[in-house]
Amino acid sequence: MRRMISAYKDNGGRGKVCLQVHLSHAADEQRALELAHDQWRTNVFAPPFCWDTDTAEAFDQAAEHVPPDGIHQAVRVSSDPAQHAEWLNSYAELGFDAIYLHHVGREQSEFIDVFGEKVLPQLEVSQP
Repeated sequence: MRRMISAYKDNGGRGKVCLQVHLSHAADEQRALELAHDQWRTNVFAPPFCWDTDTAEAFDQAAEHVPPDGIHQAVRVSSDPAQHAEWLNSYAELGFDAIYLHHVGREQSEFIDVFGEKVLPQLEVSQP
């Protein structure tokens, strides 16, 4: 990611450099993994498969073969707010202007509460 940011800026890029991070958080590690696997396993495929697959049904079929541990390549999964803060701080240190947090689970209230109370205060970022 550092090389990508440098290439962009070194070649005249003037817009903001933004990152969207897919996250899964729950009260325990197993539940966080289950949420991510249930909701996001269709989004782990690299090109050209993800470009050439033309129906939701085909993605669902392929996702049947994604084991729970296979989700870690696409989603940051943890029950530990400090771990999430560590990951997010490492992305901020790379030079992103904005980092957008996407909780992949359906229940957003707990995510918002936990991240608002325990994760965001640990981040070394500046307010716009």
